[in-house]
Amino acid sequence: DTVILADDRHIRLIGINAPEIYHDGRPAQPVANEAYHYLANLLRTQKTIYLHYDRERFDRYQRTLAHLFLEDGTNIQALLLDKGLATTLTIPPNLEFVECYSASSRDAERHHIGLWALKQYQPTPVDSINRNDLGYRIITGKIIRIGESRSALWFKIAKNLSLHIDKDDLQYFNNLRGLAGKQVRARGFLYLSGGEYRMRIRHPVDLNIIAPPGDD
Repeated sequence: DTVILADDRHIRLIGINAPEIYHDGRPAQPVANEAYHYLANLLRTQKTIYLHYDRERFDRYQRTLAHLFLEDGTNIQALLLDKGLATTLTIPPNLEFVECYSASSRDAERHHIGLWALKQYQPTPVDSINRNDLGYRIITGKIIRIGESRSALWFKIAKNLSLHIDKDDLQYFNNLRGLAGKQVRARGFLYLSGGEYRMRIRHPVDLNIIAPPGDD
C-alpha cells in the first residue's frame, strides 16, 4: 500500500490496507507476496501514473497521501480491492472515493477472492472472539448497550467487546442511538485494552445493520 516514485517520494495509497511483506524478521502475511508482485508488475508497464490528492496531503510518517491512477484512468486502489489483494481502510477526512472502494471490496468479498478466501477475513460472531483474532477482523453481534464518554460513543456488543466512535468522527454518522438492539457487522482492527476487546469505527461503511432473514 506504499509506492516509491522516481523522485523518491513515498506515496501511501489512500483508502486501502494491504498485508505486510517480509520485514524485520517477521514472515510475510498471507497474500502479501501476491499483492506486492501484482502491483510491482502493474507499475512496471506504466511510464506515468497520476496522483489525486484528498483532504490531507501527508500522513504521520510524512508519506504523501494520494489516490493513484493509471494512464488509462484506472484507479489503482480499486483494482487492488477488486482482486482481493487489499482491504478497505477508511480514515476521515480522506473520503473522496470511499463508496467506490467499498463497492470494489464487496465484490471481492462476495466471491471469496484473494484475502477473502482466508478464515481471518470471514465474519466472526462476537461470542467466539479470542486473543488469536486480534488485527483486521469483521465481527458480528447485537448492540446491547450504548454509552458515552468525554471522547467517544461506545457500543457494547458482548460482555468484553465494544465498538467506539471518537467524537471527531461522529459528524459522518446519523441516528446512532437507533442502533440499540440491532444486529450489526463491523469491520476494523480488533485490539485489547484493559482486558476488553475493542474496535474503532470511523465511517458508516464499516458499520452495517444485518437485516433479519427474509427482511427486504
